Amino acid sequence: MEWIGLITAATFRSPGKALEGDLASGRLEQALAALARSRGLEPPHLPKPPLSELQAAYTHLFVANPSGLPAPPYAGYALDGRLMGGAQEALQAFYAEHGLEVDDAWTELPDHLAAIGEAIALLEPAQPEAARKLALGYLKPWLDRYAATVRAEDPTGFYGAICTALERVLEAEDEAKS
Repeated sequence: MEWIGLITAATFRSPGKALEGDLASGRLEQALAALARSRGLEPPHLPKPPLSELQAAYTHLFVANPSGLPAPPYAGYALDGRLMGGAQEALQAFYAEHGLEVDDAWTELPDHLAAIGEAIALLEPAQPEAARKLALGYLKPWLDRYAATVRAEDPTGFYGAICTALERVLEAEDEAKS
């Protein structure tokens, strides 16, 4: 689960120099490959577009789009169909119950995918069942609702590949523990 969290946190925040470095060095692709293999899956092919193209795709998919956002990066949209609803309240209670706090410097809502990814990664070492519950209860529903749209709308193929990889890993995780 820790890799699921780290990959989600790294790829669903606004792309910057850190992501560009992870792509250029191959670290992100290596992490995705290791994660896939750990679940008995084929490693995904990860496109490596220039940072400017990633930024444009991120904005188009998750931030601002004249036609409406194809995939709002908030779990609340997948679970409630809106921001600041019951899913976000439940998530904040979950964070508190498991000793997590949203940093004051964080400018997004607590149900943003990058925040959920960080929480999964932080919980995994000491509370692996909580990390699993968070991944399957918040990240997976978002992927179930928006991954196909991301694949269809992503001009770079990068975010579509990330969604596909995370979907497959979470499906394998869900099946393994059922």
